[in-house]
Amino acid sequence: MEVQYHVRGKARAAREAVSADLEENLHWLKDYLGYKETFDLIVREFRLGARRAALVYLDSFVDQTVLTLVLEQLFRAPDRALDPPSLRELLSERVPYIEVTPEDELKTTADQILAGPVALLVDGVRHAIVLDVRQYPDRNPSEPSIERVLRGPHDGFVETLIFNTVLIRRRLRDPNLRIEMFEVGRRSKSDLALIYLKDVANPFFVREVRRRIEAIDVDALTMSEKALEEWLIKKPWWNPFPVSRFTERPDVAAEHLTEGHVLVMIDTSPNALIFPVSFFSFLQSVEEYHEGIVVGTYLKWVRFLGLIFSWIGPPLWLALLAAGVHFGDGWAVLTRPQVHQIPLFWQVAGLEFGVDLLRLALTFSPDPLTQAMGFFGAILLGDIAVKAGLIDAEAMVYVTVAAVGTFAAPDIDFGMAVRVMRLVLLGFTGLGIAAHAVWAGFAAGLLLPFIMLVRTTSFEIPYLWPLLPLHLSELAAALVRKPLNWKYMRPSLTLPQDRTHRWPGPRE
Repeated sequence: MEVQYHVRGKARAAREAVSADLEENLHWLKDYLGYKETFDLIVREFRLGARRAALVYLDSFVDQTVLTLVLEQLFRAPDRALDPPSLRELLSERVPYIEVTPEDELKTTADQILAGPVALLVDGVRHAIVLDVRQYPDRNPSEPSIERVLRGPHDGFVETLIFNTVLIRRRLRDPNLRIEMFEVGRRSKSDLALIYLKDVANPFFVREVRRRIEAIDVDALTMSEKALEEWLIKKPWWNPFPVSRFTERPDVAAEHLTEGHVLVMIDTSPNALIFPVSFFSFLQSVEEYHEGIVVGTYLKWVRFLGLIFSWIGPPLWLALLAAGVHFGDGWAVLTRPQVHQIPLFWQVAGLEFGVDLLRLALTFSPDPLTQAMGFFGAILLGDIAVKAGLIDAEAMVYVTVAAVGTFAAPDIDFGMAVRVMRLVLLGFTGLGIAAHAVWAGFAAGLLLPFIMLVRTTSFEIPYLWPLLPLHLSELAAALVRKPLNWKYMRPSLTLPQDRTHRWPGPRE
């Protein structure tokens, strides 16, 4: 249908302008939106005094109670308000509503209708009056399942963008908070928000994120935040390490804004994308800052050690055994396998595959079956495999602890990247064993991801900052839970305009 408008040139441009003839406007909108071809498009015609009028809207979006109140007030207004009709009189006397926007193009009016508002057209008026009386299918803010805390706020973002911006505004009542709105996707026309603190965020990051948003040329972003992330980030597809962080917590989003980060949110997703980030950004959890300093530091180090073991634990154990390294009798239970029929490499590889298979089964199992599936897969099958002599109990212990360490990462994307790197390291170690150069294979498996990390950037910021380049004070802050009342300086990762958290004005 839109092709014929392009072909007809000037006629198309003339028809897209809102006409003083109501019938012509309705004919264009009905034809463009598919009236009577789609069940939820409503065209309600009526009279306002001596003039014909019509409401055009999608039934599924509109708050019928509010719309009824607006119509009642329209009918109560005196008839002289439309004789002669004018836009000014409509807005000031006839439409008792706050969120009102006049539109002079039918194409723009149709886009607004598809987004949810109601279009009011009056015969003789060369504008469509758009009333934002939308109501969205929504849910109450609840704690995210991934970023849980024992103490602290238990609210989280939802799938409605406007509600999410309110949750941020509630925590940052700063006049410098900026929320820029964009519309992306030719078909989806998804609402997208760019959020930052104007006097803190570096203008380069704001401009660069804005430029990449405006450069998005796609049919639809129906996959929400993940599709958006792949349009905004620039990295090789084979690099598993994330260069943006997701969060569903408003307090985490607000804290990153105060540190100079830039956030991007898209409607229909409860996630905020945070830019820029580094390797150490994915090792920090909000739980640390709801505990004491010593406890928070302890939890941070438990997470670090868990992720390190998750990365190198099983491959290192396999390399030590293949190299013939033996420990004292006290470590015999963990270093001397009993099963010799199946090579250790294939035992570990099979267990890694089994862990992923079990995780997928638990993820997609109905809730009533989840507990039974976990017991059957993790306990019963594992016990039977050990007793049958198919795998070593030691191999199962190492792979299980490594799997648990993967989920110690606050960000699931980073945890899965660590898991992929463990499989890469395991593969190189296996190749080294086959070539009788086990340590060469193990070293190659460590060198490859290190080179990858060194070459990775997040909006031109080195991924291994503050380790490479080295910033000792920033590195200490990343490794130790710093007292909140000692946080005078913002992290230099974001190159903030305002370097300190202190207010520059006099204290009252």
